[in-house]
Amino acid sequence: MPIELPAQLNAAIHQALQAARQCLAVGDAARAAEACRQVLRHDPGQADALLLLGEALVQQQDGLGALVALRDGLAARPEDTAGWVQLGIACRLAGNRDGAAAAFQHALRLDPGNAPAMNGLGVLEQDRDALDAAIGWFGRAVAAVPDYAIAHKNLAFALGLAGRLEAAESHFQQAMALAPQSGETRLDYALFRLSCADFAQGWQLYESRWRSRVYAETDWGGGKPLWQGEALQGHHLLLWGEQGIGDQILYGTMLHEAIAEAQRQGAGQISIAVTDRLVPLYRRAFAGLPVSVVDRQCAAADADLQIPFASLGGLLRKAVADFAGHDGAYLQADAALRDSLRQRYQAWAGKSGRRLFGLSWRSANPRLATSKSIALSQLRPLLTLPDIAWVSVQYGDASAEIAASGAPLFVDPAIDALRDMDGFAAQLAALDGIVSVSNSGVHLAGALGLPCHLLLAQGRGRLWYWPRPNEPDAMRSRWYAALRLWHQRQPGDWDETIAALARSLNHG
Repeated sequence: MPIELPAQLNAAIHQALQAARQCLAVGDAARAAEACRQVLRHDPGQADALLLLGEALVQQQDGLGALVALRDGLAARPEDTAGWVQLGIACRLAGNRDGAAAAFQHALRLDPGNAPAMNGLGVLEQDRDALDAAIGWFGRAVAAVPDYAIAHKNLAFALGLAGRLEAAESHFQQAMALAPQSGETRLDYALFRLSCADFAQGWQLYESRWRSRVYAETDWGGGKPLWQGEALQGHHLLLWGEQGIGDQILYGTMLHEAIAEAQRQGAGQISIAVTDRLVPLYRRAFAGLPVSVVDRQCAAADADLQIPFASLGGLLRKAVADFAGHDGAYLQADAALRDSLRQRYQAWAGKSGRRLFGLSWRSANPRLATSKSIALSQLRPLLTLPDIAWVSVQYGDASAEIAASGAPLFVDPAIDALRDMDGFAAQLAALDGIVSVSNSGVHLAGALGLPCHLLLAQGRGRLWYWPRPNEPDAMRSRWYAALRLWHQRQPGDWDETIAALARSLNHG
């Protein structure tokens, strides 16, 4: 039997719950969670507070914490459909896909027309690149609630991945009309427009990445004014790398042009700031120019204006024609270390005339690794080619996986790609070619100008900066001339792609 609380306390609890709902409505999950905890300190079993706390923790990406609150809340209120939807989202955040599917399905049993549950099931299907199933669930969600902006956005993104561009554009337009200020919608639409080579609109929309909750990037520019190509009048300009290693290398392909333009505009000082692992490579690459290369941790203090690398796209890559004449090869490996490593690998390979190739089969991207990675056993058609000796260029400790598969891969314990990018660059440069899934090693190979065969996934694993399979020159990259792209035809099916690459490598 519930405990009766004093009227004054009941009023305070009601007020706190109302505040929590208002905070959730405007995206202030931290204040919503605190209001719920205040209620629970006085009434630990208060169902509304538990369910609202779970929703707030979902917004904060705390899946495990949300699970505890939501399960307790649903134990007291098992018919709460919205609570079951939030439980599904929390389970997905916590990595429990089966639990998420069960929660969404239970919500649909309670309310067969529940659009958020349909949307949740669509997200789960998209997670595993089952695009037709995802499109089906998102389509049901927007049919049930025609003004459901998130479902329109998700449907548009899935349609874009599936190559259904006109339908994707239509649903993106509807999502943008329904939620014009949504950072997530604008970011997804930006990626779609960029994937369609609409660089003018794509880069403009991509500036909304700073307003998206999925884009957790520090402002390494320190809040200084954004340079937009105007005269610099002796000011200090900071060019800084954003996101991960691969992104910094990719967008860094525009740096030589940016430096030249900054000099034309009268810059007094130019600094390049990148993550610490890239500093040695960048200092070598830009040694002949009047720029300083620093760790981005302490870069912004002396700058007058700043621009993140990706924002250079809006200045320098406004159309496909702007890529002409730029092969993306701007980094240089340590020549002495490169030559030393090549001698070592040739001695291991033994047989004269065998080509040395590097192999990487996994991505460490927390959201896309499953889509982009390949089981080492699936690569046997490559590993059995008679005139190629294979060197592992897989970052992280892959020794157990290599031993279990029996793959004939040389592992160099002196190279740690996770810690020493300069050493990793020398290792790649010591080889005749590289075969890899989409990861930072591909960007490094491309920026070094090294021959690289990229095994490119369909679905979520095919990032916007690679062309679509049915485009002209689909095997070429606009960003890196040295890359050759091998497209997966169906999500999850690598056999045909690997066989085609093996035939090509076998013929030299």
